[in-house]
Amino acid sequence: MKNNKSNNSYSNDHLFYEILVRIFTVLHVADLAKASMVCKAWNVASRAPELWKTLDLNELGMDLPLRPYAWFGEHSSKKMTQILKYASSLGGENISCLIFNYYVYLTNAHLISIAERTPNLKMLVLPITGNISKFGVETAMRSWRNIESITITEMFKNVNFFEVVGKYCKNIVRLKFTCSFEKGQAEGIVKYIPNLRTLIIRNVMVSMTGLCHVLNSLEHLEVVNLCHCLLTDLLDGSFRIYYIRDLQKRVNFSGELTVCNESSCLPSTNRLEE
Repeated sequence: MKNNKSNNSYSNDHLFYEILVRIFTVLHVADLAKASMVCKAWNVASRAPELWKTLDLNELGMDLPLRPYAWFGEHSSKKMTQILKYASSLGGENISCLIFNYYVYLTNAHLISIAERTPNLKMLVLPITGNISKFGVETAMRSWRNIESITITEMFKNVNFFEVVGKYCKNIVRLKFTCSFEKGQAEGIVKYIPNLRTLIIRNVMVSMTGLCHVLNSLEHLEVVNLCHCLLTDLLDGSFRIYYIRDLQKRVNFSGELTVCNESSCLPSTNRLEE
């Protein structure tokens, strides 16, 4: 009789847990942190691994201004620190994808704090603004040795960044650029991340010289996406624009090259028809 009651109790508790987890899947990060404080059962459910595969800081349940330096200042910094602390406490080792809000102002303390608590991270999407030193990047990447994919913004395009990534992140195979792609970044990739397989550069200006260097140097590169990009170079003081046919003449790349193939694509000059 006691065994039956015990089994029924376990069954009910498990059902309650599954219901809570399903409800929690629709909550924002901030709301999930609040829910974890209600009671022990809610706290346990809020730590379910399936809730924390992706930590998307675009979904905080708050109104964020869509502009650079939106979270700049002591008050905003403390708020971000608190959010990262709660999220990493609940998700921790289960977090494999971290997406920062594009306009969040990131500091060394923020980056290091979340890195130390998410050792199994595979994918990282960085914000556009902040104040991150080489020490901050190095400390974070030392914790993120298993990372495979990084989305790079203007703040992180310094060659030192690629040096640190190459030093600690031996599994990196995918890079995406949301900032201009210049010769310096190309040289950094070739030197420090030679095993790159996927390179995505979209909606930005791209150095023709740098791009050719990457395509001709990386033996393991399989996929390159150049949609909505402007291929350019500064030669003898003159600004020159290139077409995809110019690129194809200069490189020996047998992988998958994705470019704009519709005449309606006004921002780019790399259409196949040209």
